[in-house]
Amino acid sequence: MPPTRFAILGQSLTTDTWDGTRLTLAVRESATMPQTTDGSMIFAFQNASRMNNAGKLAMTSGGSAPQFLVAPALALQPNIVISNWLGNNLNLTNISVNTNTPIWIQAYGPGLGPEPGSLPNTGAAVQISVGLALQAVTLPQYMQLTFNANSNGLCLFAFIGGPPIGGNNAYAIALNSMSGNTGPGTGTPAPPGYFATAGGNSYSYEFNWGTSVLFVAYFGSGGVVPRGLADVLAQPTVTLQPL
Repeated sequence: MPPTRFAILGQSLTTDTWDGTRLTLAVRESATMPQTTDGSMIFAFQNASRMNNAGKLAMTSGGSAPQFLVAPALALQPNIVISNWLGNNLNLTNISVNTNTPIWIQAYGPGLGPEPGSLPNTGAAVQISVGLALQAVTLPQYMQLTFNANSNGLCLFAFIGGPPIGGNNAYAIALNSMSGNTGPGTGTPAPPGYFATAGGNSYSYEFNWGTSVLFVAYFGSGGVVPRGLADVLAQPTVTLQPL
């Protein structure tokens, strides 16, 4: 059985009412979201130290044992975790060894994190920057969501929408992936944490969710935990159109 109390975790709270907005934790500082959404949520984090210091977060939810998340030194893009914490609290503590290793944290999803820009459902392409999000309202018919990279560098997206499958309706995809084409319809399972990857610079997802909210976030060449990925600079585009 895991211990019910820890000497460090959660003992130096920066806030116990974290609402998902970006927050930087110094070493040994903690933040608590008192109640997560009872549905899929995207959690992002990044080592903000300018020194070559490896970083690490401890994450707990409810009465769970800690999950330890590595925040690589000098990374230019965030890492992400996609999960459904079932309405429990979410506790994050910076447990990095070097005291000069701040780590920023942020939650993404409808009503959480950065205010999303608008994604038209008319087929107009919209550019998106790292760490930002888009939101759309789908139509009651088959639609196509398309991601396009404007370079040959790796691009990581996550989107939320549609009916939950096994309690989850958030998905991570990667363009220009070294894994090639994986996921549904390819015959090759996607790497752990991903829904699908594409060896080329585009990927499309077709669906019919009726009229509902679609949320898209872009994380550059960050990684889906526990997978680390390389850097990309060009802004990709996202398109949503009826079929």
